[in-house]
Amino acid sequence: MKLDFSGYQALETIYDTAVNPGSWRKALDATASVVEAKAIALVVRGRNAGAKDLTLMSSVYLDFSRTPAGWYYGAWLSRLQNQDWDFLQAQPVHQPIPDLETGKSAEILDGRKDYAYLRKRTGIARRLGVRLNSDPVWFDAMSVGFDRREHEIPTTASNRIRALLPHLTKALEIGRVFTFLKARYKAALTVLDHVQAGIAIALPDGQVIVRNAEVERILDLKDGIALARDGTIVTSDPDVTSKIRSHIFDVAATARGEANRHESLISVRRPSGLTPYLLDIGPISDSKAELEHGLDGALVTIIDPERIPYLRLDRFTELYSLTQAETDVCRWIAEGASIAEIAEHRNTSPATAKNQVAAVLSKAGVSSRNELIRLILRVLPPVT
Repeated sequence: MKLDFSGYQALETIYDTAVNPGSWRKALDATASVVEAKAIALVVRGRNAGAKDLTLMSSVYLDFSRTPAGWYYGAWLSRLQNQDWDFLQAQPVHQPIPDLETGKSAEILDGRKDYAYLRKRTGIARRLGVRLNSDPVWFDAMSVGFDRREHEIPTTASNRIRALLPHLTKALEIGRVFTFLKARYKAALTVLDHVQAGIAIALPDGQVIVRNAEVERILDLKDGIALARDGTIVTSDPDVTSKIRSHIFDVAATARGEANRHESLISVRRPSGLTPYLLDIGPISDSKAELEHGLDGALVTIIDPERIPYLRLDRFTELYSLTQAETDVCRWIAEGASIAEIAEHRNTSPATAKNQVAAVLSKAGVSSRNELIRLILRVLPPVT
């Protein structure tokens, strides 16, 4: 479903959260308005032992949580929702599910203590849940509350939320990296050199205004990617250069709420013949000038597959339950080896190697080698 004017306005607030987590209330209010809901709760759950849930809320829920009734709900009744989050954890990603499609009747749900208490004090009667990602490290999910007693949530609400889900997920992913950096090193820019992938921040016109040490290393190689005099990214292929600039412009417009592109993955050929670079381009907004520029632009991650040691493949293969053989194949995939080369390295037939590559991609839930490398970096950011 295409976004309408209010949907594009919501995108502007959604991408502001990536750098400014305090903007989530505003972003969820805007999202609720788009889907004609009354309130939204977003849960971020780390799957490590002892990890605590982080709940981000729109105004109705947040204001309620600050009242004595809200404190009581949080202390004694909110735990009843754990069964709902556990249910969503087993559902397909980006699939909105009305509460009446979870196998429980309206009578059972309406009689549940947390439902009844929240309905009486906030007017929330029906809920729509959705899982936002498939990471084995993080579980992000959202509950959308409606102040209507009909047995069915309008299909228009599900359709409208679908259009925003990729953007909400992308904002969480980008924000997770920045939050991790600031929490560990107390500053967002000075620590970018601790990220072993190339990190650059670009203005809508493509001009790179921030770049880390890995980007500098890649530029110094002079192997297919460089910065022009105006600070924009150029490659040895004019068509790819044009595509990069176009996608930076599009995702920057998305951060302003004027377009609908949440990410791009572009391969950049290297004249040396080495494995091509991968550019992962996503929206970024910084209305509070956290990065000293106050911008709506693009976060460009430049991945050099030749620098495979920084990819945490040992942890990745454990998370995705790869066998020892599949782990070996995964490493060769990341290094850009062909099917024939993988077969030769592993002393197997090309048919066997092809099947093993397909098995690795299937377990990771991706459809290409490039997407596999991006997934490794997204799930386990290479921060030293």
